[in-house]
Amino acid sequence: MIGTSDNPGGYRADDPRYGLSGQTLQDYYLSRPPEFYISSLYKPDSLLLRDQAMDPHLAHVRSYAEQISFSGPLLTDDGSKTLGTMAVVNVADRSAAEAYVAGDGFAQAGLLLPPQIIRFISSKRLTQTDREPDPSLQMFACECLDGPNAATLRKQSAAAHHVYQGSIIDKYLAHGPLCTDDGATLLGSLFIIEVAGRAAAEGLVGNEPMAAAGVFDKINIYRWRYGKPLA
Repeated sequence: MIGTSDNPGGYRADDPRYGLSGQTLQDYYLSRPPEFYISSLYKPDSLLLRDQAMDPHLAHVRSYAEQISFSGPLLTDDGSKTLGTMAVVNVADRSAAEAYVAGDGFAQAGLLLPPQIIRFISSKRLTQTDREPDPSLQMFACECLDGPNAATLRKQSAAAHHVYQGSIIDKYLAHGPLCTDDGATLLGSLFIIEVAGRAAAEGLVGNEPMAAAGVFDKINIYRWRYGKPLA
């Protein structure tokens, strides 16, 4: 649906943002419980320590089970090696997100490079407990970070962006804006998707109208999978 006077953002009728724009849309985002997207890559030559740090890592993650929307390893494209770890965690603020990282057994064992921690507002209210992965497909975490002219370019491509998202909605496990800690300023977008492979993931992001419009200055696409059960 292209934007109309009563739905300028072009949202689907079943989207909670339907009909919102301007301050009402900003208020919607600010009303959402805070979540943080956390990605951490391993230091070079640190994987030998991973096995002995696994039990403390899992114990830590499970202690946050009720606050975790997604958690699992970042992988090489063939899925044979781990590159790092990713989580979307419901915590109150950046300090709590930093405490989550610091308490991870992998961090305490010295495996991790400095983490990327960005507030995330999911537009699709799923968690990994709500959807079983399709064994014939692969999952990817796609970090799309805004460039210097993003604010203007987002406005120009917003309606087409929402139409596109609606057309491929079943490929998303999560999607939504990355923003400043106070939720007031957009910094990019995060897509957690399930597709046939890297070529399909790159195609999905490349065909995203905001990507085509030049909104994003940097795009990182990592193969990812669910971590071990949190229960």
